[in-house]
Amino acid sequence: MQRPPLRFGIAGLGLASTFMLPYLARDPRVKITAAADVRPAAREQFAREFQAATFASVEDLCRSPQVDVVYVCTPNYLHAEHAIQAATYGKHILLEKPMAVTLEECDAIIAAAERHGVHLIYGHTHSYDPPIQKLWEVVRSGALGRLTMLHTWNYTDLLYRPRAAWELDTQRGGGVVYIQAPHQVDIVRLLGGGLVGSVRAMTGCWDPALPTEGAYAAYLEFADGVPATLVYSGYGHFDTAELHYWIGERGLPRDPATHAQTWAAYRARAAAGAADPDAGKDAVRYGGDRPRAPAAGPRHQYFFGLTLVSCERGDLRQSPDGIYVYDETGKRELPLPPDVTGNQAVIDAVYDAVVHDRPPLHDGRWGKATLEVCLAILESARQRRELLLAHQVPSPA
Repeated sequence: MQRPPLRFGIAGLGLASTFMLPYLARDPRVKITAAADVRPAAREQFAREFQAATFASVEDLCRSPQVDVVYVCTPNYLHAEHAIQAATYGKHILLEKPMAVTLEECDAIIAAAERHGVHLIYGHTHSYDPPIQKLWEVVRSGALGRLTMLHTWNYTDLLYRPRAAWELDTQRGGGVVYIQAPHQVDIVRLLGGGLVGSVRAMTGCWDPALPTEGAYAAYLEFADGVPATLVYSGYGHFDTAELHYWIGERGLPRDPATHAQTWAAYRARAAAGAADPDAGKDAVRYGGDRPRAPAAGPRHQYFFGLTLVSCERGDLRQSPDGIYVYDETGKRELPLPPDVTGNQAVIDAVYDAVVHDRPPLHDGRWGKATLEVCLAILESARQRRELLLAHQVPSPA
């Protein structure tokens, strides 16, 4: 007898939802049945597109008997409130990064999920992407000897794209450390075994018009002594895609003029008197006039910057369609299927957790450990010293 599909309710029709919705919509194991958003126009379009119920509040969505799983992709500072509401009403939770804004909020989410007997899956981050999973597989195999160091770099135009007001307020989960660092932290924690021992970092806040962190450089040392460096800049000058074949984050060809175009649009908004930091943001949310992520698979694998993995007897990095291995025999490619993405892997994780009771790649304690690293980046930059960590958990076996 065929199992009924898992019924998904979408909490927040922002940009994150536009990347996940096409994958949810075409997966026969799931059904999109509801959404909540404060914007009436977005709710109306959603109801038409998915023949689904819509709500003005997340709590009303969580009450719905037509929902099994709540995908929480509301603003960062609301993650804890909405995840706890989902758990309280007995809904399983898919929780966008960052898990929350404080470690105390993470503890409250974990406790609520355990108290009400629901599954909590943390993600999506790019650690779910097939090339990162393949890098992890090779590292775990020991084929190149033990892991010796990790590096990941990403230079983007993030700060000058349309931004909501909260995204420029660090206290509410804005800035690149909250918004982007979880991707890099999850990647290096997965590859490095999960247990980060210490963090030393500096952050950059270099544009007075955008009063939040726009860049960081961090040195992580794992419990076994393996070092990792994380570098991110969202100031829209150099573009890391130049180092990875001009392939963008979603696997599609990237125009080398992208950053210049972002700057031109930013200046045009400023010249038009768009003092409201939310101006232009609706265009990229669900229901906006910017085209959403394509429903078809990407032309190449997703790229979140350049990640280089070093082992005793070789190095690894991502190729356009898989990963490259560099060892004493030279360079070879391990290709990956082109029609599988990290978004699909997240849906697999939710389905396997709820239906088959299998532990997800990233659960609540993993999400808390990743947030601990992100908070340490901010605090180390303030204190200008190395910080020791206390809430790390190992990578899955």
